[in-house]
Amino acid sequence: MLQQFDQIRIRLMGLGGHGIVFAGRLLGMAAAMGGLDSILTITYSPEQRGGWSRADLIIAKEMVDYPLIDEADIFLATTQQAFNLEFKSLRRGGIFIYENTIYKPSITNTSDYVIIPVPATEIAENVTGRRLTMNVVLVGVITAILDPLLKEDHIINAIKNVTRRAGKLDTSIQEMNIKAFQAGLDYGRKYLQRLR
Repeated sequence: MLQQFDQIRIRLMGLGGHGIVFAGRLLGMAAAMGGLDSILTITYSPEQRGGWSRADLIIAKEMVDYPLIDEADIFLATTQQAFNLEFKSLRRGGIFIYENTIYKPSITNTSDYVIIPVPATEIAENVTGRRLTMNVVLVGVITAILDPLLKEDHIINAIKNVTRRAGKLDTSIQEMNIKAFQAGLDYGRKYLQRLR
C-alpha cells in the first residue's frame, strides 16, 4: 500500500498503558533489521496518571535527517482523545487505524483517507486471554500495511529481543506477544484484501 516511498511517517497515540511506546519500538527495530533507517520520538502528556502517550516513527531508505513529524502517512489512535488531538496531522490519502472496540470516531470526508477499524482488544482477548496485548495486534496490522517493507520475521525477532519481565527476557510473554502479532497480521492482510 505504501511500497513506493522515501520516508514513511507513522504516528501512534493512545492512553498511557496502551503500549504505544512498545509498539513504536517494535516497528522501529524491525525496520532497522530490514536495513532501513528508523527514528522514534516519544511524547507524553503532562498528567502523571490517565494521560496519553505518542510515538512518532519515521522509516526511511536513507538516513533520516529530521526526526519530527509534521504530517503522518499512517495515524493510529486507540482513544477518542488521541483522535481529537492528532487526526489533523494525517495527510490526505493517509491511512487511519483505530481501535474500534474502544471508540468510534466521526470523520468527515472519509473518502480522503484509508480507514481501518480494528477490534484489537477483542482479538487480543480471544488469542491471548489478555487485553494488554492489543498493542501488538495493532503492530501486526501496521506490518500488513507496510508489507513487504516490514517483514514478519523481523517483528518476531524484535518481540524476542525486547519482551522482558523484571529486566529478563521472558519466553512466555514473548510467545503471547507473537500470537497477538500474528493475529493482527492476519486481520490486517484479510482487511486489505477486501479493500483491493
